[in-house]
Amino acid sequence: MKYFLISVLLINSLTAFCQSEDVTFMSSLNSNQAIDGSLVNFDGGNYSGRTFKSATKIEGDKFLFDNWFSSARVVTQNKQVIDVRNVNFDMERGTFSFKEGEYLLDVNQFVVSSVSINDLIFKRTLNPQDNISRLMEVIYESDDLSLLKDHNVRIREGKFDIQVGQEPDEYVSNTNYYLISEGEFKKFKPKKSSVLSIFNDYEDVMVQYIKENKLSYKEDHDLKKMFLKLSTLRSSSN
Repeated sequence: MKYFLISVLLINSLTAFCQSEDVTFMSSLNSNQAIDGSLVNFDGGNYSGRTFKSATKIEGDKFLFDNWFSSARVVTQNKQVIDVRNVNFDMERGTFSFKEGEYLLDVNQFVVSSVSINDLIFKRTLNPQDNISRLMEVIYESDDLSLLKDHNVRIREGKFDIQVGQEPDEYVSNTNYYLISEGEFKKFKPKKSSVLSIFNDYEDVMVQYIKENKLSYKEDHDLKKMFLKLSTLRSSSN
């Protein structure tokens, strides 16, 4: 019964959200399909001398975790709690996938409020800059200030070499951070100047706190400590 519920709540309406969202959210069944036959570029009917390979399996991995042994707790927008096993995060489409027997199924992120997995929390986030919805990791979150981490990949096309042939395409992982402050959603780089810019009147105190605790501006767990400390300072001053 629980997996029937998962099927209804988390997998249903793939067609509907593919129509309303970017093609990034296509079914995982399509993500590695190969195009049969070679493609050859012609220019004005004359062969240009350049060949293009057909789509093949892409090297590397588009999934965040090294294995599929993890379990996740999914909280839906209507507050239902569902535990799912054999889960991994698909960085290409920005949602979770899970294995059910021989099938690889996608979690329908559009019914999700949050997903907890391996001591990490993900929440559905709409990036207003490109109007694309993805599940992003929550580094810190409060009513007026949040820091999110978007795990994603890009496909690096393999080069063609006349001697060795066509190199395979490859998944290259990438992460972007976003700061939500006073209703503004903007890209954020985890470096000293960016972090210090949000401290405002508390900069001196925060710099001392970071120094005393030997915190790194590039480590997620240290960034969380900084944001928690800043929240404490703000609360005590009110």
